Amino acid sequence: MIRFTSLLLIAWLGMNAIAAGDNAKSRGVMPVEKNSNQIEILFDGEPGTRFVATLTIHRDGEIETHELEEAVPSQYRYQGEALEASVRQTSPEGGLTVEVRKGGNVSRSSSSGEHSRLRLQVR
Repeated sequence: MIRFTSLLLIAWLGMNAIAAGDNAKSRGVMPVEKNSNQIEILFDGEPGTRFVATLTIHRDGEIETHELEEAVPSQYRYQGEALEASVRQTSPEGGLTVEVRKGGNVSRSSSSGEHSRLRLQVR
């Protein structure tokens, strides 16, 4: 009887896991493609820390430049082969962390203080 109850419990738990969609894809966790051209840049740090940034995106032999004037936290996504970022903190207080991701590669840098400058690149 104990053996049957144990098997029933195991079967029930397994069915609940399947019914709940307990797998990586259902939770939004997807493997990163090494050759992916999706580039993500995240600006984080002490909330409200202001910054200006120049983002240069290389895509299909063309170069696009984006100028940003923002506060953390913020996040952007682009398509391209490479991204170069030059970021300068404009707030006298606070701290800034910038992270660039592409195809499993990550470049991250932090600074604090007005006029601090960060340069990051990912290909």
